[in-house]
Amino acid sequence: MASRVFCFYYDFPRSNDMHSHEMKEHVSVRHLSHLNFLFSGRGSRVYDRTMVRLTRRLYQRVIEDMVPLRLVEGKVLDAGTGPGTLARDIARRFPQLQVYGIDLSADMIRLAHEHAKRERVEERVHFDVGDVGHLPYPDHSFDVVVSTISLHHWHELEQPLRELYRVLRPGGKLWIYDARFIKTEVVEKAQASTPFAETQLEHQLVRTGLWPFAIYRRFALQRELQGEANGG
Repeated sequence: MASRVFCFYYDFPRSNDMHSHEMKEHVSVRHLSHLNFLFSGRGSRVYDRTMVRLTRRLYQRVIEDMVPLRLVEGKVLDAGTGPGTLARDIARRFPQLQVYGIDLSADMIRLAHEHAKRERVEERVHFDVGDVGHLPYPDHSFDVVVSTISLHHWHELEQPLRELYRVLRPGGKLWIYDARFIKTEVVEKAQASTPFAETQLEHQLVRTGLWPFAIYRRFALQRELQGEANGG
């Protein structure tokens, strides 16, 4: 059984009211970096109410991707969990799994705890404040690690990829989903200096049907089991 890392890049389609060059600027990394106020204080609640609608189809797709894994037990990490929507969705759909969510924003994690308690999944969903580049979990902790719409906030990719690799169990899977405007070459360059360096990057286009996340590109990196990597 092989381990895979998936990176999903979303395509923001053209709007009748916005020229293509304006759309590029609208969804640029610089523009998104100006939205950091949404991750703390009152902004975190605005983000929570807004993104739960915009990401619904994306999270449904993540759930669909998990079904074929047929996990009868295990742990899942949602890295960059925000208000914990995906983590709670996973916990409801797969009650046999323990789900963890981590985010830099203490306000987001506070919201995640509130939602989990209200939805009565707090015993199976655990939230922590922390950095994806310095995860507070032991080696080989998780069967699946997921990160959605978080990659573009990382100042650099190499250290987060090393950390996400570290906390995966042998044969485990890492899935990363983000906007299509992030260039494939950026991920390939980061991959080259991580434990994923010897794996081949694969990708395909997939439709979700909901604007602005109508199309995304799937990238897959495959990692061998530890025993296979050692020739065992």
